Amino acid sequence: MRPVCEPPSPVAVNTPPDPGVDGGLVLCATSPATSLIAGLNGTPDPGGSWTDPTGSNTTGLFTPGISIPGTYTYTVNGDPPCIAASAEVVVAVVSNADAGTPGTITLCSTDAAIDLFAELGGTPDLGGAWSGPSAVVGGQYDPATMTPGVYTYTIVVPAPCVNASSTVTVTEVAPPNAGTDEALTLCISSPSTSLFAALGGTPQVGGTWSGPSAVVGGLFNPATMTAGVYTYTVAGSTPCPADDASITVTVVDAPDAGTPGTITLCSTDAAIDLIAELGGTPDLGGAWSGPSAVVGGQYDPATMTPGVYTYTIVVPAPCVNASSTVTVTEVAPPNAGTDEALTLCISSPSTSLFAALGGTPKLVVHGRPSAVVGGLFNPATMTAGAPTPAPALPGQPRVAAGTPAPSSHRRRLTLRNCTPTGGPRFATSRPALHYTCRPCASSTVTSNAVR
Repeated sequence: MRPVCEPPSPVAVNTPPDPGVDGGLVLCATSPATSLIAGLNGTPDPGGSWTDPTGSNTTGLFTPGISIPGTYTYTVNGDPPCIAASAEVVVAVVSNADAGTPGTITLCSTDAAIDLFAELGGTPDLGGAWSGPSAVVGGQYDPATMTPGVYTYTIVVPAPCVNASSTVTVTEVAPPNAGTDEALTLCISSPSTSLFAALGGTPQVGGTWSGPSAVVGGLFNPATMTAGVYTYTVAGSTPCPADDASITVTVVDAPDAGTPGTITLCSTDAAIDLIAELGGTPDLGGAWSGPSAVVGGQYDPATMTPGVYTYTIVVPAPCVNASSTVTVTEVAPPNAGTDEALTLCISSPSTSLFAALGGTPKLVVHGRPSAVVGGLFNPATMTAGAPTPAPALPGQPRVAAGTPAPSSHRRRLTLRNCTPTGGPRFATSRPALHYTCRPCASSTVTSNAVR
């Protein structure tokens, strides 16, 4: 009998375990408990086990704030002879973003740049970005170049977390404008003048004035107020400070050039000071003009031309210059000729003494030792010696020596007596006769006669 054939035994093939592919999981600090398997890639087999970053067994849930962020391992056991397999999930927890609380700031448009971050309330996180009416560079707001308004600070965080933002509202205030410093020159006789109108720039109205004198109505009265620095102040709106500008006021006294004067000089006189010939009380510091250039305020007959010389005091506008004049007249000096000697015989006829003088005399002769009649010397009847020459002034009488004579000049002309020096009969004597003609210089004539 043939043996019975047994059917072959069945062969089992086991599928190896599939824990999925490594992945990651990003959660927010406020996220709910999340299944770790959701962080694996692929198609992981269910039923595996989890260990945390410390190697301890854990559930398949991650709870932010409780669970430890890090690498979690998912292990799936295999049916023999297959071995277990594992995959990892890296869990990161993102803290809640804090952009701070809204802030506001008011700036003067002339202020320096500020740090916008410092104007946020709370404890905002660093690392955010700014946006607003103007581009923000370096987190700063510069009033000189940027537009005021709402500037937003945003902190961007990974999904599924939500970005955080806050704002700073910037307001700008225009600074006060008191204008610019200026100077104001007024005459003592000028009317009341607006100090405000004298300021430079475009000053705002409504400011206040201060200075050496109280300012009423913004006016300066040169007749009653003290010159000096007057300050105009415009109050500022917070946070802008007040602004001020100054007017330096100068009051010029009315110039006094004195009253007109006249002077008559001998052409041989020394130089004179022209201002001394003005009437009144002229101010110093003026300038002279006239037919000749005036140096040092003096008129020199030797080098200058007579005429009208004008003294002018120049003062700043709007004041008016003052002027006065000195009229200078020159008179030629008298000419008594030069000394000579005349010798006559007792029997000589009457002889002209004037003809005996040297040079070009303009005098007739009178006086002692004997009276001279008609300018003649009679040896038979007159005493020898030096006669007295008297000047013949235009329009004036001829007078004897020793007699005061009126002059066509500013002062009197005086002739002094002469006394013969004496000596024996027929001896020659030369008594000197002096005369003084003011303002012209003195001259001397000496004449001799022999009997």
